[in-house]
Amino acid sequence: GGMRQRVMIAMATACGPDLLIADEPTTALDVTVQAQILEIMRDLKNVLKTAIVLVSHDMGVIAGIADRVQVMRDGDIVEAGGIDDIFYRPRHDYTKMLLDAMPRVDNPDRKGHATPSPTAKSEVLLNVDDLKVYFPVRGRGLFAKTKSLRAVDGVSFTLHQGETLGIVGESGCGKSTLARTVLTLLPKTEGTVVWMTRDLSQISESDQRLLRKELQIVFQDPLASLDPRMTIGESISEPLRMLEPDLTREQIKSRVREIMQQVGLEAGWINRYPHEFSGGQNQRVGIARAMVVRPKLVICDEAVSALDVSIQAQIIDLIVKLQTDSGMSMIFISHDLSIVRQISHRVMVLYLGRVVEFADRETIYKDARHPYTKALISAVPIP
Repeated sequence: GGMRQRVMIAMATACGPDLLIADEPTTALDVTVQAQILEIMRDLKNVLKTAIVLVSHDMGVIAGIADRVQVMRDGDIVEAGGIDDIFYRPRHDYTKMLLDAMPRVDNPDRKGHATPSPTAKSEVLLNVDDLKVYFPVRGRGLFAKTKSLRAVDGVSFTLHQGETLGIVGESGCGKSTLARTVLTLLPKTEGTVVWMTRDLSQISESDQRLLRKELQIVFQDPLASLDPRMTIGESISEPLRMLEPDLTREQIKSRVREIMQQVGLEAGWINRYPHEFSGGQNQRVGIARAMVVRPKLVICDEAVSALDVSIQAQIIDLIVKLQTDSGMSMIFISHDLSIVRQISHRVMVLYLGRVVEFADRETIYKDARHPYTKALISAVPIP
């Protein structure tokens, strides 16, 4: 993603433009690549004297590059001024809300924002030991040999009941592969995944299907993970029809309406289709679909990465509330350490398929040991 974005910047700047319009140039990129791309844009501004119009929902990105800021809402500019005026002396309530909604890696426990509930050392639900996932990659040429891409290379961790484990790292470090392998959506090469004393590699496909009631996932792209031909009511009820076949039609409808209310979706929307909703609303549908079977473990794979900060804050609050109410365990995957620190009890840092640091949410920020962890922290834009 970061490399493709560099190609687009090169195309846009090759002819030495006087004006560059950058429309969300770093959305959904990991923080280290985002920092590199913003540095390229600063060089354009300072060396080539290019004027830049930067469109972004990330106030940290705006703070790092802009001279003047205009805040838009519903098609109107509600506030405009110099960078210092907007950040130190905001006047409009919407500007204040945007600044407050930004997750802060330096201060995750802010008043009015969700924080993980304290958890005692309860029983271990998930035990992953020396997990390895290799993919065969054939080299170029007629007699080229096949090499192994080590997507996950010896990862071990445990997860307790009611605990949130944050997994953070750059794109391509193996986060999503690890999540899918834990859920047996991808085959492992070596190692063990034990769920409540059961080795998932040793059970039959029919038993794995029954376990889907206990293990669920929320994907990164909400629109791509929903069937466009199904109404949201059908999408949310599908896990119930497949995994709890004894329920009557009325019981299913009641459960769907109940979870829709919990995630902030109006019951009257039950017959609408995904294309009729915003990204944040579709992400709520994805969360409802995962939560409707009342699982014991939910994996959120970059569930808020592409959402704007105000919707992102709402979804994070929602996930924490659902966890507090249900007592489920959670694995929260993101490239943004500020979000991971806000929502997690413990944090695991992945780099090239390996765990380079593993600590609680306070230690990972205040006493980071690995240079890669320090680089992730320093790359987070703080407004």
